[in-house]
Amino acid sequence: MMPSKMTSLSVFTPQSPPVVNRWIVMANIASPEKIARRRQDILDAAIDIFAEKGFHASGIADIATRLGIGHGTVYRYYKNKRDIFNEILNLLLSEMSTVVQQDPPNTNSLAEYQQQLERIADRLIAIFRERPQLARIAFYESYGVDADISDAVNRIQELFAEFTAYYLQNGISKAFLRSEMNTAIAAQLVTAMLMETVKHVALNDFSDEQIEPWRHEIIRLMIGGLSR
Repeated sequence: MMPSKMTSLSVFTPQSPPVVNRWIVMANIASPEKIARRRQDILDAAIDIFAEKGFHASGIADIATRLGIGHGTVYRYYKNKRDIFNEILNLLLSEMSTVVQQDPPNTNSLAEYQQQLERIADRLIAIFRERPQLARIAFYESYGVDADISDAVNRIQELFAEFTAYYLQNGISKAFLRSEMNTAIAAQLVTAMLMETVKHVALNDFSDEQIEPWRHEIIRLMIGGLSR
């Protein structure tokens, strides 16, 4: 197990090993930056391997081999492959949360809301287009791990829908969206359309020209169905 903190220099007495050996010991105690970097390296390799082979067919050995490290090194940073998978889901949640947090629900007109939807859609697409392996994990592999993981992925989409409902409520309060709208249901439908678009675009490696019709139609559907 890796030490939680560096050994105090006060333990070194005249009978201690030579100075060079002390520095070797100290060098083996990783800094927070090194720990974070190694955890990220393992996570990145796992994303690729889980997407390529599937969760159940993948093992810690595959991740270690990809990185050229020993199995024990992986276990030093993660308990098991399920722990790594959980971290991938946390990464997805964080990135998707950032998308909406960067664009708060404060638009004042339908035109502004349409532009906001376009920005949000573009950011979501960019996350999965930059790394389509995440789309395969989120939309396919995660539903074959176990019930808890499936529930966690569903919860991520539910949280995104909850964020979406705030945008709809803002539009209703400012009278540019339908006042009789059931925001909870509408938010889930909007989220489902966005996720289907993201999945299709990412997994089919669409070009910018191929993405544009999907982007245009989903925004048109949302604005047409939500506006007064």
